[in-house]
Amino acid sequence: MNAITPRLCGNDALLAAARAVIAGGGSSNMRNLGIQDPLVVDRAMGARLWDVEGNELIDVNMGYGPHLFGYADAEVVGAVSERLRLGAMTGIIHRLDPQAGELISALMPSVEQVRFANSGTEAITSAIRLARFHTDRTLVVTFEGHYHGWSDTLLRGAITAGSTGQHGRTELHAAPGTNPEALWHTVQLPWNDTDALTRFFADRGAEVAAVICEPICANAGVVHPLPGFLAQLAQLAADNGALLVFDEVITGFRVSRGGAQELLGIRPDISIISKVLGGGFPVAAFGASREIMNPLARNEAFHGGVYSGNHAAVQAVVSMLGKIQRSPSVYTDLEESCSHLEKKLRDSFAEAGRHVRIARAGSVMSVAVLSGPQTGLEAYDAAMDAIDFAAHRRLQGHCQRGGLYFHPNPLEPWFLSSAHSREDMDRIVDVVALGLRALAE
Repeated sequence: MNAITPRLCGNDALLAAARAVIAGGGSSNMRNLGIQDPLVVDRAMGARLWDVEGNELIDVNMGYGPHLFGYADAEVVGAVSERLRLGAMTGIIHRLDPQAGELISALMPSVEQVRFANSGTEAITSAIRLARFHTDRTLVVTFEGHYHGWSDTLLRGAITAGSTGQHGRTELHAAPGTNPEALWHTVQLPWNDTDALTRFFADRGAEVAAVICEPICANAGVVHPLPGFLAQLAQLAADNGALLVFDEVITGFRVSRGGAQELLGIRPDISIISKVLGGGFPVAAFGASREIMNPLARNEAFHGGVYSGNHAAVQAVVSMLGKIQRSPSVYTDLEESCSHLEKKLRDSFAEAGRHVRIARAGSVMSVAVLSGPQTGLEAYDAAMDAIDFAAHRRLQGHCQRGGLYFHPNPLEPWFLSSAHSREDMDRIVDVVALGLRALAE
């Protein structure tokens, strides 16, 4: 194949070139589903990205969440660049490893020891294996709308060409191509349904190895736990000898310094963290008390990965968490600016006469166009059933052409960063207002 010439460097041409050699154009289904109007990125900095045609967009997708301080943060990039020069991976314990572990423990006290992995899926798979080791049980309880990676162990119905395209509505059958028997050892319950939770544990609590959830569900439109739900969940798990696992891939170091567990005052047995942990570099971790992690320390339970905890990734962890530790005001500042954005967006939708669901946890915000007013409790179904997916996609197209990028799927949350200025927030509102006006025409 000939090299791509300058005249073929527009969004359409480069997307076609990518699709010729990369299945779907990108290496993630959700990334490919994020393409409505062709968009191929050239570079990103702060709160903005530029496509290959030189168009500048304010980005609130922000790499699906890791960039708490914005794209290409100088402190993190500078440190990782130096680490690359000094050797990015040897497969041997590095002097930075204890520093990274100490920073995680300092910010998230439920974690006394960690193991690093390359992705949230890897870390979650290892955490579930560890819980099964401890309990000598296999059954894992999950919740509708919560996403825990793409392993056969936990992946239920996923987006395919024949599905509705409504990411988050996970059916009870296995995803196409996975081993359906892997799901025989999982049970999916409705989120925020205390009665269903109580009945299940009364019937089968003695079989449960682990209960895993996103403490704030951020993969189905930001659905908070109802008051008392997580406390009940923690108590039922403890009473039945099961381990409580918090998937804080999104919320860890994002909604507060100590993640959702600090914000909500519930301490899990095992925590999974990623995204903000590495500030855009591929790294994840799972951690717990020394007692729970002991089987790994003794090499009785198994966890591996040639690139797990490589020096470049661990340097990113040290740099990100060190900056968070030195920046105690970042969360209060983000809360103030995101609250401002939320209010302005609500006003814009009201002025346009459009129903909207806006839900927020700190700098994670869900914005979804609705077909009518949302009613009922803050449950997963309440978030799903009122969404007008087609109208939301049309709004996204108008906004992208107006210089604002967010994912076309309304269940994919927006992520704000310290790099988003107040002027950026106001510009976001203006673009959305223009998009709503175009939507009505």
